[in-house]
Amino acid sequence: MVEIQTKNQNIFWLWSDKVDWSKRGDVFYWLPEFLDREKTVKGGINLQDSLIKNITYGHTPSGGKNTYTDKGILFIRSGQLNDFFLDLTDKVYISENTHRKMQRSVIKGRDVLVATVGATIGAVAITPEIIKEANCNQAVGILRTDEKRLNPYYLAIYLSSPYGKEQILRQSSGGARDNLDPFELKRIRVILPSITSQQKVEQIVKDAFQLKKEVEKERREADLILENSIKGFFATNEQKAFWKWSTDIEIIKTLEPNFWKKTISSKKHPTIEFGDIFNYQKGTEVGSALYQDSGISFLRVSDLGDLEIQLGNSSKCINETLFDELKDEFQPHKGELLFSKDATIGLVAKVETEEKQIISSGILRLQIKNKDFDPDFLMALLTNKFVNQEFVKNSTGSVIKHLNTQKLSEIELPLVDKQIQREVTSRIKSSISKRHLSKQKLQEAKEFTESLIKKSKNQT
Repeated sequence: MVEIQTKNQNIFWLWSDKVDWSKRGDVFYWLPEFLDREKTVKGGINLQDSLIKNITYGHTPSGGKNTYTDKGILFIRSGQLNDFFLDLTDKVYISENTHRKMQRSVIKGRDVLVATVGATIGAVAITPEIIKEANCNQAVGILRTDEKRLNPYYLAIYLSSPYGKEQILRQSSGGARDNLDPFELKRIRVILPSITSQQKVEQIVKDAFQLKKEVEKERREADLILENSIKGFFATNEQKAFWKWSTDIEIIKTLEPNFWKKTISSKKHPTIEFGDIFNYQKGTEVGSALYQDSGISFLRVSDLGDLEIQLGNSSKCINETLFDELKDEFQPHKGELLFSKDATIGLVAKVETEEKQIISSGILRLQIKNKDFDPDFLMALLTNKFVNQEFVKNSTGSVIKHLNTQKLSEIELPLVDKQIQREVTSRIKSSISKRHLSKQKLQEAKEFTESLIKKSKNQT
């Protein structure tokens, strides 16, 4: 075999008896790591060999987003497949009539879902059993297993492990945007331990699911307690008409109607300005030419999730040398809050560890200078929907929003009773702790699955 080393470290061979050009002619399919993985799963069984009852894919209604309704049949999109969990925070529905026209893509509880298009390709989730019937778009592949031989929870974990993930990526194709023919999933080889061992994987995953439910419940409780205490402060006049003439409007400032929408705040409710709680510092930009797929994390707005940093497939990195140049000014430290001031305004995450990372210019590092406030309470306050409306209202831009730091500093926030603060803080802390435990359980399921795979390989 003649090898050529390219600058991005991929190896292409000019001649090799391992390459069957009649099968696939693209270099990606024949990468050495895929060939090595093929050897490790050689003793497995193809999904098409009686392990699945049905394999199909979703379908987007002819009217697209215009067919979404406020109630009806739950409609799943590929972006909701999030690290094995199905993210149902942003639900959309389709009508019963539309659903009946899309019987090919009906989803039931315990179905395994696989993202088949774009950056999320290969993301896996399992449909909660509470969902009796749903539907999905064309970027989702649907696998329904023969549970006498293959437990769906085990399959989902297997597909998200290197043994399954690399097989999925190998079957994908495309140019500008990768895609995967869902029917290619039938070629995936699965190492099959005993059904008892597979069921143990299911139980670990269900424990993770239960913890996640408790996380969501406590987060909702914290939001409700906080909202009940400040809703009078942020009560708004719901009249949506824009006035042609008013002495309240300073044209030189902005003509955006939302900015001038009146907010009725109680004179009796004490307030504190954002700048009296926090010191803050804006991040920087390094330019996309310096992005890497591995190295030191370069945090962008898209990396801020629900009160935590959430790195994913689209996250970017920089090298060590550039990090050393930027760290004194742009490295966030443990205990600080990160706040998005651009694009999606008001996302908040807490820095949990003292690890190497740099923030982009769309993010502010918030240092708490007023020690009367707990950081967990402040995260709940800043992400409250009423408070967020104030951030958005004071931002500018039509397509991409920007929040000026001087305006941000002057925004008045409600001072919440100390007892209320303690109740909110307690629930937020508990939810964060349980979220960590849920992730640990999910990691336990992955490690147990890999141990089963290795054990099965050693026995063959």
